[in-house]
Amino acid sequence: MARKAQQEFSGEGFQKPGDCFGGALLKRGNPKCARPLESKLPIHLTLRATKSVLRLPKTYSLVNKLIYAVARKHGVKIYKLANVGNHLHLAIKIPKVGRWPAFIRELTGRIGLALKALMKGVSLWKFRPHTRIIHGWRKAFRTVKEYIELNQWEAKGFISRKDIKTLKDLRLIFDVS
Repeated sequence: MARKAQQEFSGEGFQKPGDCFGGALLKRGNPKCARPLESKLPIHLTLRATKSVLRLPKTYSLVNKLIYAVARKHGVKIYKLANVGNHLHLAIKIPKVGRWPAFIRELTGRIGLALKALMKGVSLWKFRPHTRIIHGWRKAFRTVKEYIELNQWEAKGFISRKDIKTLKDLRLIFDVS
């Protein structure tokens, strides 16, 4: 006799957790659902700092080296990285969901310790890490990589995000093919 499938609840309050978690989405206290993670799909990770200290001349290379060293240690693949100053954008792929806690704990902790002198008693991180699962390796992944690239250009001072929202806008303005 075949087993029946588990009955699903529907309606208000019974929605499954989405693909996003953390950051400003969490109000206060403990979250009521687990962070959705995927080891077969890329993830867009955002870490927001309380002060703009991540891109200072004396900290920029240190922060980037720490990110790549911790990722290499935990087997995390970094596809794209943007250090904007007050936040970091990363397009990553984790090898196993079980490696996520150690990776994010070490990454945020090591960056926090490295910048402790600049923070003067204030916590470095404003929110919990924000993650979004990127469904698809073609269009969705390309869109996230372009978004992170725009953040890099904005951080370097080449563009203003008030004028340019997408890479397509940038190509139209500068007539770049």
